[in-house]
Parts: sequence; C-alpha cells; structure tokens
Amino acid sequence: MEDHYYRQRINEVSNHINDHLQEELNIARLADVAGFSSFHFQRIYKAFKNETPYETISRLRLEKAAFLLKHHLDLKIQEIALQVGFGSVENFTRQFKQRYGFPPGKLRKDPELRNSRIYQEKPDKDFHIAYEEGRKRTPVNFKVDIEDLPPTPVALIKAVFGADGSELITAYERLMSWYEAHGFDRTGSRRFGMSVDDPEVTPANLYRYDFAVALERGFSAGDLIEKTEIPGGLYAVLHCEGDLVKVAQAWDHLYKDWLPQSGYVPRHYPAIEEFLKGPEQIGWERFDILCKVPIEKIKF
Repeated sequence: MEDHYYRQRINEVSNHINDHLQEELNIARLADVAGFSSFHFQRIYKAFKNETPYETISRLRLEKAAFLLKHHLDLKIQEIALQVGFGSVENFTRQFKQRYGFPPGKLRKDPELRNSRIYQEKPDKDFHIAYEEGRKRTPVNFKVDIEDLPPTPVALIKAVFGADGSELITAYERLMSWYEAHGFDRTGSRRFGMSVDDPEVTPANLYRYDFAVALERGFSAGDLIEKTEIPGGLYAVLHCEGDLVKVAQAWDHLYKDWLPQSGYVPRHYPAIEEFLKGPEQIGWERFDILCKVPIEKIKF
C-alpha cells in the first residue's frame, strides 16, 4: 500500500514534467507536485525512476525535440527549442549533440538519419562514486528504528564539499574551535552533519553539508556560526559503522528499501548524521554514525 502511494506520487511528477516541458521546472515545484519535502524528493524520485528529476526533464525534452525534428519539417529549429523548454538554440544544440552525437540540423537534413533509430543511451552521470561502489557490494540488512526525539538546540556552520572535501574539514574545525573557545569539550559533545543536497544529484564542488554541535547552555552566536534547532519529532534511525561506501549503502537502504515500505514520508528538514565517534577519534576515512531521516505518517 505504501509503495503504491510513493509510486503514484512519483508518477504524478512524471506526468507533470511531460505536460509542462516548455515551462521552467525546478525541484521545489516538482517536490510540491509530489507532496514530498524538497530536502528528500530527489532521493525518492531517483529510487523509483533510476534517474534524477533533471535527467528526466533533459531526456524528455530532447526526445520530444527529436520527434519534432523528424516529423514536423515545417517547424524551425529555434521554434522546436523553445517548444520543448530550452532557453536558447545554442543550449539546445549543445545538449542535443552531447546526447545523440550530432547536431539537430543534421537530423533535419539527413532523410536516412531521420528514418533510423537514433542513439538513445543516457549520457555519463556525475554521481557520488561511493553510491555506485555501494551498489556493487552485497546489500546490508540495516536495522531501522523509529524514534520520537526531542528538539535539540545547536550551533551550526554551513559548508560545501569543494574540490576535494578539504572545505568540509575546515568548516568542522572552525565550528569545534569556536565550541572549545566557549569552554566546552568537543570529545564529549553531540555532533551532527546535515546533507542539504543529495550527493547523487549535486556536483561535489557544490554539495552543501552543514555541521552542528548540541548546545549545553545559552550563548550568542556570531560570524559564521548560527544558533538554531534540530526539530523534534519522529525519525527513522539506523546505525552505520564503516567506510564511506558503507555510509552510502546505509542511506540507499533508508531511501530505496525502507522508506517506500514504511508508511512514512520525510518531513521538511535535511537528513542528519549524528557522529557517535568524531574524526578526532577515528579520522575522516571511517564513520560511526546514526543516519536519521525526519518522518511523519502518510496521510491518505
């Protein structure tokens, strides 16, 4: 029943994309159509469609353009580009050539090519490599618990992965140094990481990841440190201990296996990693974390 609910919502998104290819389609709009939080929508969509929402949009636009080029010779290439949602002929031509191996003008001019089945394979994906490696390993049967957790006041710093991940480490050290400067002990603290973006969708250099540490008493934040709160409520929680690929398997299990069968949907807040052991104890290559997804019951 729950799986059917998810599939129905994702199918509504697919239909919306197909019916509005000429319009601007962004994640916030599609998440609203699905009725899911935009923080979690892309992972849910990818789990069911095996491609990201933007891959679907790009693929359908180019496939419709190919159809129009082959069967509507009265339409100019510029008209087709606008009709399928590309802002310019240059962008349309570049993406068309990248996908099919030749420019749209060649398909229009070559009768033999118009009558053939043109190249349909997907372009290379820029996915987080750990997810691809995780799917090659033997699946792990993670135990998922549902916990009702209280709100947690935190100090937070925003970060991006950057070119090689060093920006994340810098942000974490800045937060923990600030924390210690206020008289706290970092080794005894509750530390969190929050994935603002989906690592399978967002390029690594743009991938946003916030660090936070629980507050033990009131204080004033400043500079790059924000004072906020991790909301209370229901969470799907699993324990993961291992390398980055194991962490990828854990998140895959939550979003692809557990969540669609659970009777729950994610609330509008980022997925959370709570560090049971920090990098000071086990380094940055190993992880001992609780993976947490804020959830609520499906309302049929």
